[in-house]
Amino acid sequence: MYSIDDITEYTVLLIHKFAQHFGLTDKQAANYIERYGALSLFHNNYGVMHTLSFEDNVESIAAYCHRQGGTLV
Repeated sequence: MYSIDDITEYTVLLIHKFAQHFGLTDKQAANYIERYGALSLFHNNYGVMHTLSFEDNVESIAAYCHRQGGTLV
């Protein structure tokens, strides 16, 4: 399957891209993503997510978090 190193590296980069998109620090973005349950989304769907653009994934994560009560859109 996929190595934990690949998933971790991808997750860190995706959090960074999310932070850039919304003008947050990486720590703020990580806290937001974890608070609304999207971190498990990365791990459960890595097989598909890593084939999509970061822009598409950032939008998907924002929409997921918004459905969970997040305020970033």
